[in-house]
Amino acid sequence: MPGWHSSPDRVQAVRRAVRVSVAASAGFYTARYLLDEPAVALYALFAPIALGILSQIPGGGRDRALVVLRVLPIAAALTALGTALAVGTLPAVAGMLLVGFVLAFGAVCGPAPAGVAPGLLLFYILACFPPYAPDTLPERLLGLTAGCLLLALCEWRLLPAPGDVGYRERVARALDTAGRAARAAAAAAARRIPRRPVSCAPPGRPCGCPGCRRPCGPPARAAPTGRWRTRDRRPGDCWTSSRAPPSKPLPRPPATRCRRTWSPGSPPSAP
Repeated sequence: MPGWHSSPDRVQAVRRAVRVSVAASAGFYTARYLLDEPAVALYALFAPIALGILSQIPGGGRDRALVVLRVLPIAAALTALGTALAVGTLPAVAGMLLVGFVLAFGAVCGPAPAGVAPGLLLFYILACFPPYAPDTLPERLLGLTAGCLLLALCEWRLLPAPGDVGYRERVARALDTAGRAARAAAAAAARRIPRRPVSCAPPGRPCGCPGCRRPCGPPARAAPTGRWRTRDRRPGDCWTSSRAPPSKPLPRPPATRCRRTWSPGSPPSAP
């Protein structure tokens, strides 16, 4: 396929698939065929898939590994809750409603917490599946921990994802570009040099930033950067100086052409 290797999104998808496959395979085959623990193998296989494929974790390899380690206690708590509520259909459904609402409402904290919500919800769903086996909870937590640790190790060391440009850095670049354009415009005005508009296109808008990195949440740290998009909607449209005159003169306004081609008492000439 032409241009397949030049697509960054496809390359990152392949690298992520390799990391998740290595982590899931190492945990599953070790627990199933070496330790002969089916419950451990199941959760060691499921944890990298839930957090590596079904979750959108921002940042580079090191950041992704830290996020996996941070959500490990939450995933363990949801697994224990699902194991306990699997005793009957009504408790399982009530727990599903409660956990689903809490994880969905947690999206108001920003895109980053919303990225791991689908994976965390799946831990509760898997633990609620019959049969009701609370005695297998230690094996489930052991497999979950092993899968998360293997995934964090692969995210950190095996084909790590490159770090994306944060929104603060994008705003800093936009302000730097605007400052240079303003200085150039001031110098051109002092020397009476014609100017022309040039689109500098600095990546300052939130739409150019990955969704999980945008300052859209209510935390105090996101508020200052979030105000940037309300202060300046078009940071890329700036004026720069140009020593070269226009390639061709600008057309005269229609009123000027009429005055030059027609005078009172004479018929109008052809345009």
